[in-house]
Amino acid sequence: DDPWVDDVLTALTARGLRVERHDLTGDEDTTALTALLTTPDGEDPAGVLSLLALDERPHPDHPALPRGLAAVKDLTHALAGTGTRLWALTRGAVSVDSRDPLTSPVQAETWGFGRAVAFELPDTWGGLVDLPPTPDPRALDRLPGLLGGAEDQLAVRAAGSYARRLAR
Repeated sequence: DDPWVDDVLTALTARGLRVERHDLTGDEDTTALTALLTTPDGEDPAGVLSLLALDERPHPDHPALPRGLAAVKDLTHALAGTGTRLWALTRGAVSVDSRDPLTSPVQAETWGFGRAVAFELPDTWGGLVDLPPTPDPRALDRLPGLLGGAEDQLAVRAAGSYARRLAR
């Protein structure tokens, strides 16, 4: 019921991507997730864009762990070995400069997880994309063209797309 999520899905559809929305409860096991996201006829998706990290509520069994991060972990395990690449979407989890405040340190944890998974499961992990906390049409328009590209850690803002770089 988040208008921000609806804006993201609309932007993806408008750019010609096929969007299948699966609202997960967080109780799915790895086998159920794999079955949900793969098909027996060989038409497996090229990629999955997860918005699970947006759920910042504490996990009921592990209160120090956000539900969204736990769900991204489960989804990563479910897609391992399927040939389908996973992208995790966050909002406000990274900052591109001093005028762009970090607004979601909880979702930033997904970035730490994603960086580690990129080394462990490079054939499964697609990357991380951070969008601004407030939906922005220019940022949303850039998103579909960036998924599956050469960069695997991106912050998309109204002013442009930012990839990770070392700076002096």
